[in-house]
Amino acid sequence: MKTVLIAIQFFCAALVCLGNAGVFRGGGHAPVLEKSSDVQMVEEEIIMIPRRGDYPVDTSCRNLDKMEFHCRFILRNLSDKTVTLPVGFPVSIDAVFFRDPGKINQSQLISSFGFVAGTKDKIYPVRFVPWDKQRRFSNIFLWEMTFEPGETVELFVNYTVGGYLGLGMTSRSKKGHDSDYRQQYLAMFTMGIAQMQTYITETASSWAGQVEKAVFRYYPYVFEEYLARRGAHEETMDERIARLEQLKKKGARWPNFSPDMPMVRIWNPDFGQWRQVQENRKSDCYVELVFQPFDPAEIKRIDIGYIFVSIPVNAEEFELCCRTLKKSMEKQLISREKYEDEKMDFYEKYWKNKKYYSYSPAIRKNVADVVLEFYGIPRNNPAIADFLADQVWYPVKEPRPIDEDYKKMLLKISTDPAAAKEVSGA
Repeated sequence: MKTVLIAIQFFCAALVCLGNAGVFRGGGHAPVLEKSSDVQMVEEEIIMIPRRGDYPVDTSCRNLDKMEFHCRFILRNLSDKTVTLPVGFPVSIDAVFFRDPGKINQSQLISSFGFVAGTKDKIYPVRFVPWDKQRRFSNIFLWEMTFEPGETVELFVNYTVGGYLGLGMTSRSKKGHDSDYRQQYLAMFTMGIAQMQTYITETASSWAGQVEKAVFRYYPYVFEEYLARRGAHEETMDERIARLEQLKKKGARWPNFSPDMPMVRIWNPDFGQWRQVQENRKSDCYVELVFQPFDPAEIKRIDIGYIFVSIPVNAEEFELCCRTLKKSMEKQLISREKYEDEKMDFYEKYWKNKKYYSYSPAIRKNVADVVLEFYGIPRNNPAIADFLADQVWYPVKEPRPIDEDYKKMLLKISTDPAAAKEVSGA
């Protein structure tokens, strides 16, 4: 599964969503984002509704959860002349390259996104281009708008698009296995399976004046219930049986990417900054950000993401994790001695300054304390403090549910007298 996920990481990076109408000049297949001095984006309202993908949403990337975007913009001609502008709306931040842009099937591509731009009275004819001239944006939909002197136009843009699904990291520093944690082996807990949707606000700066008001609204609750039931990905019963059998084998390794991985929000701005609006039905409840005025330079993107983290959720996974750590540490020590004796140049470059550990009760305690901290049970262990500070899930504001027997096991390991006598690197 790891090989498949690594492939997903590169393949799906081009599917990250992007939005916001902007002024794109230039014909052909390479328009350029420019600034209008005549037309102001007075307001924007972005409503984001997540939807589950077709079954199965698995690691093959054949099916992705989707996001419906319903966008409303108030555009005003500030001048006393008629103005015609080429308006562009990119829906992907990373370029998706086509061998021959001249052979693009306009109808097929536009319909695949369900892309519609228009007013209450008419729909604009749009055309698709794969990228802009600088190739900063991709999947751009273009159309022309004409504004009479002083006219205000209410523009609506609707589309649906899949997001990112692949490997992700819980570390704020994004260093992963290149981190410099005191207990560097804890980097193994920073990897996970992530899915992400992003709305980029950068193109709002291409309009005249300032955006007087911006509203970003997201409906998370029903979708998050689905994610909690589904887990990191969907699997058939036969696939689950085969995975659990492999897990019991001594040859199994950690991290064990599975649907059982616990989920963490990775939002930007953070979930706590969104205003929660409660309605009678859960499906109608939402969160929103409201800015008056709005500066796209200060908040360049809205990220709605979830990561299923590689934290062991039961005793069997914990022991698998510790076995993997022990074997890895033993192999590293053997490799170090080998390269020091046989390949001095290679040793000097890659191995001399590398941290090495001998598996011990103190390391087992540190792992147990990381798991307990994840579940909101403070351990005040200085040996893992720098690791915790780098995690998107820390500090834990609301304790997560944990099996009571598993909790007792972890606390017993955490208070092991043998571990307390060791120097654990704190």
